[in-house]
Amino acid sequence: MKYFEKTIYMYCMFALLLVVLNSCDSFLKEKPLDQKTSKQFWETKADAESAVNALYYGGVPYLNNTDVAGGWTPKATMWGGIMSGLYVDKRKDRTFTTASEGCNFNIESFDDTAMKLWHEFYKGISRANFVIANIPSMTNVLDDATIKNYVAQGKFFRAYGYFWLVKEFGDVPYVSEPYTSTDGMFKERTASEDVYKYIEQDLLDIIDGDALPDKAFYDNGCYITKPLAETLLSEVYLQWAGAPLNGGTEYYTKAAKMALKVIEGGKHSLIQANGSSDDLNSAFNIIKTTKSSNEIIYAKEYNYTDYSVGNSYACRSMGADAFQWGVFHPGGDVLYNAYLPCDMLIDSYDPVDIRGHEKQFFFRNYTDASGVTHTLDNVGNWAWFDEAALINGHDGDYNMPTFRYSEVLLIAAEGLARTGHEDDAVGGAKYYLNQVRVRAGLPKETATGDALIQSILTERLHEFPLEFKIWDDIRRTRLYPVEAGIHTGKLNWAPLESANIQNKPEGTTKVGAIPTYALLWPIPLDEIQANPSLQGHQNPGWN
Repeated sequence: MKYFEKTIYMYCMFALLLVVLNSCDSFLKEKPLDQKTSKQFWETKADAESAVNALYYGGVPYLNNTDVAGGWTPKATMWGGIMSGLYVDKRKDRTFTTASEGCNFNIESFDDTAMKLWHEFYKGISRANFVIANIPSMTNVLDDATIKNYVAQGKFFRAYGYFWLVKEFGDVPYVSEPYTSTDGMFKERTASEDVYKYIEQDLLDIIDGDALPDKAFYDNGCYITKPLAETLLSEVYLQWAGAPLNGGTEYYTKAAKMALKVIEGGKHSLIQANGSSDDLNSAFNIIKTTKSSNEIIYAKEYNYTDYSVGNSYACRSMGADAFQWGVFHPGGDVLYNAYLPCDMLIDSYDPVDIRGHEKQFFFRNYTDASGVTHTLDNVGNWAWFDEAALINGHDGDYNMPTFRYSEVLLIAAEGLARTGHEDDAVGGAKYYLNQVRVRAGLPKETATGDALIQSILTERLHEFPLEFKIWDDIRRTRLYPVEAGIHTGKLNWAPLESANIQNKPEGTTKVGAIPTYALLWPIPLDEIQANPSLQGHQNPGWN
């Protein structure tokens, strides 16, 4: 992609992605134009469209493309799962992953990755701030409805960026205006609770108005929708309810109510809701390949075939042993499982759970065009496997789901269960939980109390094993999934400090291997050195 950026400060930058707005794929189609200075910008309709489209490429969405130091490394989306030990980077050729396995949680090993996150979040926030500040003045080229819609998209991405920042770093500088000079750029850290309140206000502003369409994501050309804003806010409330802020009952209630708004709005639904098939046309294979289903509330878009903007997860979908089959020729001539799920997780699926079956989320066998069946040394990630991309040596076309309707159902279930509404009738926790279970081929849950909460947490891990939700769940609950018997469909969620942590190092377990302080990233050293207001305010524990 071509970006035009003018950097004022390390995290205060704005990029103008020069694209056209014709369809969902218009994000991916470039139209080179003469570069403009910032003073010349904000004059035409095309300027406004470019600025809004740029929101979809920087910041949080770009975590799917961000790696540690280039080459064969896990993407930023994978880092939390690797730190958890539930997933393993098989190449182990980066300081971050080897330090995580060795439980060496020190600044030297984690500073580069922390800086990648910090920089990407603030880049996205800065782009959003420019949109929010400048679009309202473009009344000579934009109508009122378009202005409101563009500002709403800016507020969504600002909230999205700060949500990830506050989750990952705790207290962070809150910047709500675009930087046009160096004056006032050195901000102190803002208390996490206040950052959450700013996030809430941005999202409520756009949810309570009519600026965003009340449509499904793909029906809206892959632009931000009202149900997506409601989904993000439900997730914000769920995180707010847990650690470290411990908002408790009030915010579990808010999470459930906001999730119910999405459910009752009727724009999204489960694929094969009455029970998924168990083949390549299953709900979970449609989730992998779809660019139209209304189960998807938000996805990171890719389209290599038409625009050479490809998904690079395919080469990370299985181990290097598959390269010896002579079938695949991935870019860089390397296959490597950068996010290998541990045996404990794979073995925890109930045998009747379709999600644990071959070629649903995971796979071990592949039959090539000549009819020869090959078997992997370790489980592969079928959700990322892209046969055409791997055979032809290029990135793939599949989008990466970020929010799905099943997550909304489980947020509603957890919020209701934690506030005493456990029923299997409409409005009760089990009613929403069991929709996800029935689709997966499981019997309805009948548990109550803590056993019900544990069932919901297990369902989240089993439903989203490759969508990078687990680190947030560990962080907010301070619980860790522990084996509860092979193929039982259950996990025991134990206190983090006493839980048996997987792969510390690979193939072994270690009690208390993840210190609580490691649930927040260290403030990057370059930022502390550049900003006098951050000096002496490192996150505790990072020495």
